[in-house]
Amino acid sequence: MIGSSRPAGAAASASGSGAYRAGVATALVTSFATVWTTIVRDDGNGIGFFLLIMAATVGAFAAWFRPAGMARTMLGVAIMQALLGVAIATAPSIAGLSDGGFKLLLFSGIFAALWLMSAALFCAAAKAGSRGFD
Repeated sequence: MIGSSRPAGAAASASGSGAYRAGVATALVTSFATVWTTIVRDDGNGIGFFLLIMAATVGAFAAWFRPAGMARTMLGVAIMQALLGVAIATAPSIAGLSDGGFKLLLFSGIFAALWLMSAALFCAAAKAGSRGFD
C-alpha cells in the first residue's frame, strides 16, 4: 500500500477485526434475544436456554476470545440450541399444546441459524488472521 503508514499485514488484520466484531455483535444480540424471548414466554423451559448462553460465555473464555476458538464455540452452541429445541419439542408436556412443538422448533431453528452466523463470522476473522480485539 503506497503512502500508508501501516504494514500490508495490518490491512488484512483490520478486515478480520471487522468480521470478529460482527461475530461478537451477532452473538451478543442472539444472547439478548434468547433471554428476552425466554422471559416473555415463561413456559418453564427457560433454564435450558440460559445454559446455552452460559456455554457460549464459558467457551469464549476457554478460547481466550480468539477467533478460531470462538467459531468452534458458536458452532457447539448452535448444535446445543438445535438439540435442546428437539428435546423440548418432543417432550410430553408440549405434545398437548396446539402448534407448541412447531413453534419451539421454529424458535430454535432461527436462533441456531444466528449462532451459526456468528460462527461463520468468527471463522472469517480467523482466516483473515485477526487475533480478536487487539
